Amino acid sequence: MTKVTEGPAEPVLANRPARSGGMDHSPKAAPSCYAPGAATPPMMEQTRRPLARRLLLGALAAALGPASPRRVAAQGLPLAVPDPRALLRQALDAVPPASPRLRTAVGRTLGRLDDLGLDLSAGRVILVNIAAAELTAHDGGREVLRSRVVVGAARTRTPQLSTFVTTVRCNPPWYVPASIEPEIRAAGAAGFRVVNGRLVQPPGPGNPLGLLRIGLLDSDGIFLHGTSSPGLFANRDRALSHGCVRVERIRDLAAWMLDSAPAALGATLATGRTLDLVPPQEVTVVLAYLTAWPEGGRVAALADPYGLDAAGSRRAAFRRVARPAPQLPAEAEAAAPVPPPEDDPL
Repeated sequence: MTKVTEGPAEPVLANRPARSGGMDHSPKAAPSCYAPGAATPPMMEQTRRPLARRLLLGALAAALGPASPRRVAAQGLPLAVPDPRALLRQALDAVPPASPRLRTAVGRTLGRLDDLGLDLSAGRVILVNIAAAELTAHDGGREVLRSRVVVGAARTRTPQLSTFVTTVRCNPPWYVPASIEPEIRAAGAAGFRVVNGRLVQPPGPGNPLGLLRIGLLDSDGIFLHGTSSPGLFANRDRALSHGCVRVERIRDLAAWMLDSAPAALGATLATGRTLDLVPPQEVTVVLAYLTAWPEGGRVAALADPYGLDAAGSRRAAFRRVARPAPQLPAEAEAAAPVPPPEDDPL
């Protein structure tokens, strides 16, 4: 049975399908994540392996202690992440009456997962946990990357959204949102340009989008992007943005989506040119507010920065974007020359 706790999640247990890396959120810690282009531990075909071998591998893993990606590769253990809903439902049945906060967190997290239709096994999926300020990327049910993120502050919240990646933009300009344009102009707007009446900051080291911006379909101006202030990732409280999601490992994430070597992507960025690249495979992106999550054999109650689990709070709003219809070759060719619309990344 899945254990439940209101404290921090324990390290990965060896008798649980291992993950590609956990992350310490302390200010000095750096995230452990998969680097695109590195070898991925092979999946074990459990249905074709004798039961005795599986039991032996489980016993060895338990004796050796917490599993690391290197040890997983050596033993042939699977990296598939179990369905979080099943673990959360088990936890909900096991929550003691003396832990009402954990019961609320688990129950509401299950509801939000159902609202957004999250399926980590469905191809390539990026999950942003808004409450935990953390991102994980999954490929066919395997976690391949994990990163700290900065999400929207309480007054400018990151919305719950299920959508798809459109493009990866290298060296993006920043179209200043109308809501903060007076503030920028009052500060002098040094280095900005006016384009068609809009205040625009060209690509460069001071651009708040950093070197990469991941476009999302029908996202109302919400994107994943880099940052010119990487020191904020060391904060324990990372609900600081105007709504967009700043990703610490944005370059690794983009390289993975593009099936590109990080060095090749770095060479493209070094040109300084603004360029839109389209991922070769569909990538689903889910922004979800999850205040409970299974980790290392336990389900822990996480922070509730927006207060959505408070007594009397309404059901959290969400939106699911429909999968774009496939285009005929002629339609795709006709659409290609159209320049991307101006965007308002925050």
